[in-house]
Amino acid sequence: MRRLAFLAVLVASMAVAAEDQAFFAIEAETSSTKMLGMPEIKLPPGFQLPAGMQMPPGVMAMMSGAPTRKLNIRLWSPSIAPAGATASVVPPPGLKQGDRLNLELYRPRPEQTGPETPGVPAAGTPGQMPDMTIKLYWGSSKTVKPGQPKVIKIGDLTPDQRAQAAAAQRRSGAGGDYFYKPGWTTAYWPTKDQAGAIDPAAALPGSFALSSSYTGNVTLPVPDDVNFLDPFDLTSPKLSAKPDLTKFLDFQWKPIPSLLGANAMMMGFEGKNTMIIWSSSEVEDYPHMGGYLQMAEVRQMVADRKFMGPDQTQVYVPEGIFAKATMPMLMMNGWGKGTAIDAAQPLPRLQTKVSLMLTMGMPGGRGMPAMPPGADGGDGGDN
Repeated sequence: MRRLAFLAVLVASMAVAAEDQAFFAIEAETSSTKMLGMPEIKLPPGFQLPAGMQMPPGVMAMMSGAPTRKLNIRLWSPSIAPAGATASVVPPPGLKQGDRLNLELYRPRPEQTGPETPGVPAAGTPGQMPDMTIKLYWGSSKTVKPGQPKVIKIGDLTPDQRAQAAAAQRRSGAGGDYFYKPGWTTAYWPTKDQAGAIDPAAALPGSFALSSSYTGNVTLPVPDDVNFLDPFDLTSPKLSAKPDLTKFLDFQWKPIPSLLGANAMMMGFEGKNTMIIWSSSEVEDYPHMGGYLQMAEVRQMVADRKFMGPDQTQVYVPEGIFAKATMPMLMMNGWGKGTAIDAAQPLPRLQTKVSLMLTMGMPGGRGMPAMPPGADGGDGGDN
């Protein structure tokens, strides 16, 4: 994803911070989308929709149950590239993307304003924030821990607190599809001409060689132990089972080689004005769920008990906290090994990530309609 947050991490963490420093980012993610109570539909290998029929990629991913691999390349440079400027990357052969990836260039116009423009607020004002109640829970436990939940009522916040909350909300939303930063050029891939569908057997080791006509060239070697991460493969609960949200939820998954740390967050609404949020963090902290974190940051989060360690493969959500929630969702993110060069122009970094989005049942513990054994193409046993 085109995240300004990742650029901020790079800028803050690198020893070289010259005003003319450019940044070259390779983001490799393995993602899965699943739904409890609705068995995976086992599509035949190579299945394609009939000509003329289209379906959103996320829907296809949920139907097939198969994890997908994504690779995003971003080149940020602190100037407006001249007309005719070019940038391309020679990827490793194992990526199975051909001999050259041609980056498209985005140049913001001087009169443009964007979500990160200083002094330009995004749509909405602090006074327009909904009068919501937020109930916060944290930690792996079968029952609600003492002192929880922490309840925040937006209507009780002071004007300054509302302004801070609104600013944080704008910052978290601004990273969704980032291209704009005043005076900077963003070169990116995939593009319209190269859609960047990554083969399940693709590999990262080798080297990524960037060539540009306007902001420098650099080659980033990728060692053999840095590769796409395995997906979160749940062993509990069964995907076909209707979740009972009145009881504690026991999530278990297979170990992921090269994983450094992970976190989980579950969210749901009670009615229209109450939000329930649970985090796997063992301290009262809600670490950012997205982005591509550096290895040192992930290890520190694990040490601070904000992230689960690489050997942890089970987490509990306390009983009943989502019993009245409408279709709550569990989001898991994990971070693996990466690689970087600390002195170059531009500064290159490759980071790896794995994510899972799991949608659950309806209010009161009701899941999706039950299906007979074998309807998912299996034998009705564990997924």
